[in-house]
Amino acid sequence: MDTILLVNDSATLTKVLSSHFQKAGYKVIAVSGAMDAYEAFIRQDIHLILTDYVLKDKDGFQVIETFRAKKNNKALPIVVFTAMDDEGTAEKCRNAGANLVLAKSGGTSKILENIERLITEYKASMPSRSLDGDMGHCIVKATTEVFKTMMNLKVDHGDIVIEKAKTRRAEVIGSIGVAGFLSGSISIFLPKKLAQAAGAAMLMMEPGTVMADEELVDAIGELTNMVGGNIKTELFQKTPLFDISIPSVYIGEDLQRRTVSEDLCFLVPFKVGEQEFSVEFLMVTKKDGGTGVQQSLLAGAAAASS
Repeated sequence: MDTILLVNDSATLTKVLSSHFQKAGYKVIAVSGAMDAYEAFIRQDIHLILTDYVLKDKDGFQVIETFRAKKNNKALPIVVFTAMDDEGTAEKCRNAGANLVLAKSGGTSKILENIERLITEYKASMPSRSLDGDMGHCIVKATTEVFKTMMNLKVDHGDIVIEKAKTRRAEVIGSIGVAGFLSGSISIFLPKKLAQAAGAAMLMMEPGTVMADEELVDAIGELTNMVGGNIKTELFQKTPLFDISIPSVYIGEDLQRRTVSEDLCFLVPFKVGEQEFSVEFLMVTKKDGGTGVQQSLLAGAAAASS
C-alpha cells in the first residue's frame, strides 16, 4: 500500500484529506509540523509528501529544501497544497524542489489524479524491488486494474502473505498454469455472488443479471486470463519469467484446492464492498532443487518469517 505523508496544521483539512486518500486506497501519515514530518519520514516508507505552504514551525518551501538536501530524496514527489494562490509562492516552492503546487481554491478534485501519476513515476524511477517484492506488487496492481477497467468495480487489497501452500476453499475458482523460469499457477478464489457480479459487469449485462453456470465459467475464465496476463506483463518489465496456460474454472458449493506442502504461495486478499476474494500465485518449488529464483524466494520467505 502506497503511503502519503500529509503535513498540515489544520485539523479539519487534515481529517478531510486523510479520509479522501484512505478511501482511494492510500495509507496516510498525518503530522502538523515540519519536525514531525522529518521524524515520520525517517521511520516510515513514504511514497509522496503533501504539505501546506504555511505551517506552525516552518514555511512549506523550507520543508521541501530540507528533504531535497538529502541526495537519496531527490526523486521523492512533493506536492504543495496552499491557500496562497499566487505565482510568486508557486515559483518559490518549485525552485525549492516541489513537483507540483496546487491551490486550495481549486478544491480536491484533481489531487488524487496527480498523486497517482507522481507516485507511479516515482516508483518506476526507483531501483527495482527484489523479485519477491515485485511479485506481491504485481498481483495487487494486475488485479485492481482488471476489476477497475473491465468491471468498473472498486477493489481494496489487504496485506500480501508469503507462506507455504494450504488447502483453500471457494465457490468459484479460476486457475491458470504457469511454466518457464517460474512454474506453478495463478488462481482466483471467489464467492459465487461476486463472480456473478464481476462476470455480468465484464460482459456489460444489466446489474443483477444471473448467468447460467456455463456462461459464468466462460466469464471467470476470461477474468482469470486477464489477471494472469497482467501479472505476466508487470513482471515481464524485469525479465521474461513465464508463459500462462488456458484457464480452468470450477464452480461448486464448497470447492477445495489442495497443493503440495512444500510449494510457496503469494496470497493477496481483496475486497469489493463487503465481499471478499483472494488471488494466489503458487510457486512449484523443491527443497533440494528447482530454479535459482525459486530457491531465492524460499530463502527470502524463510528469513521474513524467522
